Amino acid sequence: MQSDSTIRLGIVGCGEHSHVHAAAASSLSDVKIVCACDVDADKASAWAAQHGAESGHGSIEAMLRQQDLDGVILCTWPNQHAEQIRVCLSNGIRNILCEKALVTSAADARLVWGLAQQHGASLVEASMHRHHPAIRKLERILASGDIGPVDCVRAAFHNYEPQAVVGSAATLCWRHRADCGGGVPYDWMHYLVDACNHFNASAPRRVFASGSRDSQSDVIYRIYGMIEYESGRVGIIENSKLANFSNALQITCAHGILHLPIAWAIQGEVTITQTHRKPDWDFILEDTYKIAKTNAYTLQLEDFCRVVRGTASPLVPLHDSVVNAMTTEALVASLTQGRAVEVEPIDL
Repeated sequence: MQSDSTIRLGIVGCGEHSHVHAAAASSLSDVKIVCACDVDADKASAWAAQHGAESGHGSIEAMLRQQDLDGVILCTWPNQHAEQIRVCLSNGIRNILCEKALVTSAADARLVWGLAQQHGASLVEASMHRHHPAIRKLERILASGDIGPVDCVRAAFHNYEPQAVVGSAATLCWRHRADCGGGVPYDWMHYLVDACNHFNASAPRRVFASGSRDSQSDVIYRIYGMIEYESGRVGIIENSKLANFSNALQITCAHGILHLPIAWAIQGEVTITQTHRKPDWDFILEDTYKIAKTNAYTLQLEDFCRVVRGTASPLVPLHDSVVNAMTTEALVASLTQGRAVEVEPIDL
């Protein structure tokens, strides 16, 4: 495409989160969401009218037949992504930004990897936190080597949301439905697994997890786990809907500890702390780095636009998402089976 032309995107799924992507697009001058689709065609038409898009549709195929698009944003349930990716690719779309979790199984992760390679497509999992300046600052601190190599990454996402599920599965939000990828593993835990894998910078080898399921919906609402890496490093995840709020990332290194108190859904200014000690055991020093308020969704969309234009590779490569999917599957298997589980080797 021409470097100065407007990028035309379609969005699939017109639920609550789709409006976040619409707001990000509206803040950029070189991108426009020109159409929307949803299984409820009336909802898609209403979404299009609300956001100034050209059309709304009841299916992906209908949308792609009628619109000439540079890319598609998938804003649907995790269990639908693999098939929707296949449909987009088979209809000529070569740039897809897919909401997390990319897929809900290692098998589907390998499937979409193969499809992307077959079609020469850029398939990018929407991991907005990876685009935030706070995460980029952590990357720079670690890359400097000043606090030594990483030993352990600890990531937590808690919020107290006890469930009293009433009614049929058809009436429940997808987050309360096991068949749709509901529960914490394919929602909140995405951030934790991604952070552990990203900052440990080594292949995950083995995991062990414990937790519990909701008695009515059967989705996993608590999962605590450890990931062992080929390098000998460790990742620790803490994820529960039965605990008080926590949204933190801690990276422990040889000569210091980095702490980001709000790491996944940063709404305003945030401060990174770096603690280390003088030779005296009880003398702890603390450095702070203030990160200004920013919109990570806008940064994510800007990155995707560069991918569409062919001027950059994705900040979050598809390989990372496949590794994350395989790590997540192993953690869920460990919780279910009550034993340590080997992570499927990555040979892509």
